[in-house]
Amino acid sequence: MAPAGIPLLLFVVLVDSYTGSTKARITVSEETKITNEGSCVTIPCFYDIPEDKTLDLLWFKDSQYDHDSRMFIGTIVYSNTGKRPQSPGYSGRVEYITNIKSKTQHGQQTINEMQCDLRITDLQKTDSGNYSFRYIGPDPHIFMSKAMNLTVTDNPCKVYIEPSELKNPLKESDKFTVQCFTSGPCDSPPEWLLFKSGQTPEWTSSPSKEMIIETEKGENGTQVTKLKLTVTWKDDNRILSCRPANSDDSCQIRNITLSVEYSPKETHASVSSNDVKETNSVTLSCTSRGRPEVTYTWFKKNKGKLQQISDLDLRQMKPEDSGEYYCEAKNSLGVMKSNEISINVKFGPKGVTVTPPYNINDIKEGDTVTLKCSVERQNPPASRFVWYKNNRIQQETSETFIDRKVTAAVQKYKCEANNGINKGQSQELTVNVKYSPRNINIQGKTSVKVGSRLELTCSADAHPQPVYKWTFPPGLSFSPLSKGKLETQPVTIEHAGEYTCGVTNTIGTKSESTNVKVLYPPRNINLMMQSEVREFEVISVICTVQSFPTSKFTVTKNLDNLLNIPECRRNSTEYENKVIIFLNVTESDAGTYKCTAKNTEGQEETNKKLTVLYAPKNVTASFKGDQKSASELTLTCEACSNPPVSSYEWTKLNNGQFETLKQHQQLHFNSLEISDSGQYVCIAYNAIGKAKSPPLDIRVKYTPNITIVHNTTTSAQWNLPVYLSCIADAHPPATEYKWYRQEDNTTVLSQQQNFTVLPQNPGLYYCTATNDIGLSRSKQIALFVSTSLSVFLKIVLPIIFLLVLIVVVIFLIRRNIIKIRSDQQSGADNLLCLFPAFLSRSSRGSRNNTQENLSLDDPNYAQVNLSYPIQPSQNPTQGQDLNPRPKPNIQTVYAAIKLPQKKQKRHSPKQQQKTGNMDNTSMNYVTLDFKGQNEPRKIMPETSAVYAMVSRNKQAKSSQAENSDYENVSSACAPKLPLTNMEWESDTSEEEEVNYSTVSCSTKPAVKEVKPNQKRHFSSSSSDEDDRTEYSDIKT
Repeated sequence: MAPAGIPLLLFVVLVDSYTGSTKARITVSEETKITNEGSCVTIPCFYDIPEDKTLDLLWFKDSQYDHDSRMFIGTIVYSNTGKRPQSPGYSGRVEYITNIKSKTQHGQQTINEMQCDLRITDLQKTDSGNYSFRYIGPDPHIFMSKAMNLTVTDNPCKVYIEPSELKNPLKESDKFTVQCFTSGPCDSPPEWLLFKSGQTPEWTSSPSKEMIIETEKGENGTQVTKLKLTVTWKDDNRILSCRPANSDDSCQIRNITLSVEYSPKETHASVSSNDVKETNSVTLSCTSRGRPEVTYTWFKKNKGKLQQISDLDLRQMKPEDSGEYYCEAKNSLGVMKSNEISINVKFGPKGVTVTPPYNINDIKEGDTVTLKCSVERQNPPASRFVWYKNNRIQQETSETFIDRKVTAAVQKYKCEANNGINKGQSQELTVNVKYSPRNINIQGKTSVKVGSRLELTCSADAHPQPVYKWTFPPGLSFSPLSKGKLETQPVTIEHAGEYTCGVTNTIGTKSESTNVKVLYPPRNINLMMQSEVREFEVISVICTVQSFPTSKFTVTKNLDNLLNIPECRRNSTEYENKVIIFLNVTESDAGTYKCTAKNTEGQEETNKKLTVLYAPKNVTASFKGDQKSASELTLTCEACSNPPVSSYEWTKLNNGQFETLKQHQQLHFNSLEISDSGQYVCIAYNAIGKAKSPPLDIRVKYTPNITIVHNTTTSAQWNLPVYLSCIADAHPPATEYKWYRQEDNTTVLSQQQNFTVLPQNPGLYYCTATNDIGLSRSKQIALFVSTSLSVFLKIVLPIIFLLVLIVVVIFLIRRNIIKIRSDQQSGADNLLCLFPAFLSRSSRGSRNNTQENLSLDDPNYAQVNLSYPIQPSQNPTQGQDLNPRPKPNIQTVYAAIKLPQKKQKRHSPKQQQKTGNMDNTSMNYVTLDFKGQNEPRKIMPETSAVYAMVSRNKQAKSSQAENSDYENVSSACAPKLPLTNMEWESDTSEEEEVNYSTVSCSTKPAVKEVKPNQKRHFSSSSSDEDDRTEYSDIKT
């Protein structure tokens, strides 16, 4: 008894040999397949095996290894050996699919990769399990694959047919019923596949015209579909198919094949070829339909039975096999005769001969021979004949051949008849023709060199034999030789000429001539041509020479062959020892021409020079310098000509026409302008003609010239955006654009060529454009600016400026007059009353708090305040303002007043307190009271003065004068407002501008005391240091 571990060890070794070998393997998918009952499945498989091995192949279900028998056991699904047969449950349901998938070479051995697929149909639930493949061959080729799991699920709609097959064949017109059942309860009845005439087959469980279909429910909820039909002979071998309703699984289809017995039908005889030729083979076929099986018998009309077989082979057909053939089909139910087949065996011509109509032995050269091609038998008749004469095909294709004017000594004739099936050829017919000499041949060199040997031999073909006689140029003598031979030595040029050999027999005389040529090298060569021509004239170049053989000419110009010149300019003709070339001369044809004559004996050459005169050509215009505005540029014209260029002319394209600019070779521009851009053409002249240069395009580069294009048409478009486009005329084109607003001209608004301005952004806009030359700025365009302001800026403001200028000029003139009259005490002219106020306001330029400083000789000054109350309205009907605002009733004017040194100590203490920052010197005040300011309609007296000058004489030095230093001044010139258009702003935002009226002043001896309520004060002084200024109370 073996130890307990040995069987386990053997099992491991066996399993390793089954699955672990690297020389052979089996591949079966290990996936699990799930399918319905009644369907089918294919298990893919392949294995490697040496090509020369024989194997036992097995498919197992649920295999297990048996240690006792040392083999796998289980349900055998497929087997190719009787040693282990297939299980009965799989009989008729299993298909083994095999094929060679590929071949590989391993050393000396070829390994095949074999397919081993297993297909199982009509699956049962019992088919569920693990399937594996095994092959057994000579050791060590024994292997077992891994298993694939198959699961078959329940399918109550699986169908089956009753009867499943016909036990006995049906007869024509029998009524047949077949039923299709589901194996279990199903919602829909099974469907039958119906073939309708001219339509695609379709599945249905509904009745049709061709057959009756009924459905009903069977026991236990099964569905039944019955098919009833009356069979005909055409239903034989018909397959009826049934499937579960609406199923797309082709494996669920069940079939039954009908078998119907009937007598022979559609019996038909056919032949493999209708064109039967001799020696061909032909097959006669008989077909018919019938059950039980039919037998066939072949017959030949008027001959009887031939053979009992469906296909009758007739080999090596002969003409006598032609005739009518038919067959009969027969079974136990009847006999049927086929159609008749007519066979016509075609064969080629037989017994072909050439027949002459008379004796052919007396035919002479020039006679006519008539021959006929005769055929003993043929099918069909010959339609084409081929005649041969001396083995050469003749043009004649008819049965009769006529050979007119026979010339050959021995003529051989034969014919060939062809009827399209084959051809037959006759034997040759030989005709011996008598003829005069022909094929005269003179042998020997006909071209000999001077001093060499001349030998000629004459031969001819004639019947009967001929006699020979030579003739040659006069003045020569030769020794007579036999058999037509002629010989002389040495050869001179005089031996050149024609030699004739005459041949004569009883039929006639013939002769043959040859020209003997004596060879010598070229001599006396001559080249004739003009020495000077104009371009495009046609000249002739003629070269002649004496030589034999004829010389070959080569005419070259500066080593270039003239024959290489295009034929459009050249026409050449060669003669014997002469060549003529007609040439359409161009500039390039000038040069030295050489003519060379050459033959086999030597060569000779000669030269001649040709000069070609031509008008200017290749005229070019070029420039030197920079094509930039204000730069210097020079245009230069150059051309080729013979004779040289005599003059140049420069033209420029202007308005479609070229205008002459200058007649020099160079055109110079000291400073380029934009207008210099354009096309320039240079014209070169000589005695032959003129030529123009291609246009030279000069484009002056310049900075952009800018135009702003916008979409505004009227000044009333205030609520719509304005689209601006910066159009720059520049070369090269502008590459950069920028938009600015004058109010903020350091900020770039946009760097695009187009810019949009919205109504809320009024102002003056302009753009800049830049190219490689520089930058340019456009004019400003005002957008969304008030019309009145625009009018003011453009019209009113210049007028005001002009008026101010006039006033200033007048003021300067009047000031000179004032200085002259400054020492006088009398009042000034009314006209001069305007200037002090104007001068005091315009000289400072201040509009708020209009303080005016006067230029004084003495640095001491005083402050003068002017004020006046504005009277309320006296209209009793006018309502009182409920929200009163401060009235602009005060206009303050400050003036610096010059005081004499001796008056500086007479300022009152009260005044010193008011001045604050001034020196502690005494000040005299004058109070000016302006009246009538609110009474513009009051007429003032004409005697009112423009202004008053208050002064004291130098003689007034008494104490009384010192105490009485105030004067009351009254004025009525307030209504006169010569400066009504002059406006000044006050020192507060709520003050309105006040127009001051002119004041007429006069001196009084009495001095009033300054009233506390007077708020307007003027301080003044005279321009003379010796004068003492007195202050007066001035009322208006």
